[in-house]
Amino acid sequence: MRPKEVSDGQVKDLHAAIGRLGRTLLLLCSVVGVAAGASAEVFDQTIPAAPGTRLDVRLYGGAVVVRGWSRDEVRVRATHFRTDTIDLRVVGQAITVRAHTRVGAPHAIDVDIDVPTWMAVAIVGTYVDISVTGTRASVAAATVRGDVTVTGGVGTISLKTIEGEVVLEGGEGRADLSGVNNGVRVTGLHGDLFAETVNGNVKLQGVQSTSVEVGTIGGDVSWDGPMISQGHYQFATHDGDIDVTLPPTDNAAVSVRAFEGQFRSTFPVKLPEESARHKRFGFVLGTGMARLDLESFRGTISLRQASSDR
Repeated sequence: MRPKEVSDGQVKDLHAAIGRLGRTLLLLCSVVGVAAGASAEVFDQTIPAAPGTRLDVRLYGGAVVVRGWSRDEVRVRATHFRTDTIDLRVVGQAITVRAHTRVGAPHAIDVDIDVPTWMAVAIVGTYVDISVTGTRASVAAATVRGDVTVTGGVGTISLKTIEGEVVLEGGEGRADLSGVNNGVRVTGLHGDLFAETVNGNVKLQGVQSTSVEVGTIGGDVSWDGPMISQGHYQFATHDGDIDVTLPPTDNAAVSVRAFEGQFRSTFPVKLPEESARHKRFGFVLGTGMARLDLESFRGTISLRQASSDR
């Protein structure tokens, strides 16, 4: 059967219909764009902060960025849906930031907050990335799914996430860091450190501390930096590797448990026979003033000398 021929008039009608459809779609897109723009509101408020006041932020989703500044004020900025509200208020000795929605499920909101450098900060979220920089007070940050990044902080620094990475740069005091499926990275901390993960790696560099305790199940542990006399350093993993790099002149009494794993050292120390290395053994570097405990069930434990030109 031969297809029916299409007349010139039918072709013109088809072109006209396509043109009308295109104009309708353009109009619809412009209406949606205007509606989307109109549905967004900008929140920008500043309130005074009395000495001793702390910041308390609770957010369901989005991002919280906190920066320290020289003013005794707290400024909060955010762009959000009209169905959402930002609640900034003083409650006792705390300045609280909350987000509420009037319709439907909570939306993700990105919030930027400027605080006095002396102000303690506490942030809790569910699907939230958290960043804190430039503060000289305690920091507590916890989220379920998101990264936690802190630069600075003085006093107690508590950073926790389940699905995300924990990063601490600098800081003074005691750091309590926890992750589950991602890693923990610490650079330049001055103070005690406790870090734990389930599957993530723990990387420590340039940490100045007399008390370090690190534990993970499936992750690797690495340390690069000097140990302090009378300090105690404990690194343990079940399935991962441990890599410790020390200056050639460091002094430590070293205890090793390799179980089913291996032990290697570039320091000139006398090691037991290969068969005995799967049990607990120890040796002394220099005067042995610090204490270093290394434990891995299945991984490789490596003790390295840092190069002299570093």
